[in-house]
Formats: sequence, structure tokens, C-alpha cells
Amino acid sequence: MKVAIEFQQRGQEARQGAQGRGSVVIQDGKARGRGGVAVEDTTTRTSRTSGVFTVVQDGGTASMMMASEVPYSVVTWFRDYATGQGYVAQGTAWQRVGTTLVVNPTILANGQIRVRLIPQVSYFTPDGGGSVEFNEAAIEVIVPNGRAMRIGGGTREVNQVTRQILGYREQQYSSESSFILTATIQ
Repeated sequence: MKVAIEFQQRGQEARQGAQGRGSVVIQDGKARGRGGVAVEDTTTRTSRTSGVFTVVQDGGTASMMMASEVPYSVVTWFRDYATGQGYVAQGTAWQRVGTTLVVNPTILANGQIRVRLIPQVSYFTPDGGGSVEFNEAAIEVIVPNGRAMRIGGGTREVNQVTRQILGYREQQYSSESSFILTATIQ
């Protein structure tokens, strides 16, 4: 069966404002003034989607890794036994670290699928690396075959108001992130 996780992020940013400006020029004893008002009213909507999937048999286990390559310095000591001297060689190596979801799907009798997801975080240190499985944060859901189910997410909202001598500006930003699981019997 195919198990897919989709990451959706939607955001909206709105700006409203008015800014006054002006100047006074005195020339030949006469004062002339100039002025104006600039008004802004914009709304921007963004939407981003990315995903990862794996194919795994009923009752099996698979891993979906969201990883990046991290550089680190490697220092090695070489010894020339013929001359009795040694030298240091320095280089860069790359280590893959990130978050993995361990997936364990099971087909149920009524055409639904039970999916167990266990998050796992990998790390590295100068002495080596490893991974930590967070069994306490595991999630188990029952989803209909081929149907998407939202299993998590988060929201964020920011309101900012700026007042100036001759102006006013308000900016609002909101975003919502969602994790969507889809399991399909192949």
C-alpha cells in the first residue's frame, strides 16, 4: 500500500496605511507649501505544498525521512613509520540528519487502513551519531482507503500597528500549517 504525508502551508498578509508628507519652501519672502497623502491597501495570499510517500506491505514497516546534509570538520592524524614523523590532514565530511516518520500500516476487514506513525530524530556528535525514536509521540489513526485525513498542524497570527507623526500603518499576518495523511491500497 502507498502511504503519503503532505505538508500544506497557507498564509495571508494584509497591509493598510496612510502616510502624510509635506514641505514648505520660502523663496523671495514667499512661503509655498506642498503636501500629499500616500495610501496603501494590499493583501497577499500564499500557498505551499510538499509531500513524501512510501510504499509498504500490509503489516510492514517503512521510513519517510525529511533530511538534510550537514557539513562537519574531520581531522585525521597520519604517521609515517619510515621517517618517524606524522602530519595532520583536515577535511569536510557530510552527515545526513533530520526527522523520520516510521510508518506501520495494517489493512482492516472493512477496507479501512490503520496507520501508526512514530517520529524519529537523528543526530550526530564528534563521537558518532544515532537516532531517537519518540514512542510517546506516536499517532495511530484509521483512515478510509484513498481518503485524506488531517492529522496535525499549527496556526500563527501577528498583528502590528505603527503610528507615525503624519501616518498610520497596520500589518496583519496569519498562517496555517497542516499535515495530511493518505493511505491507499495498491
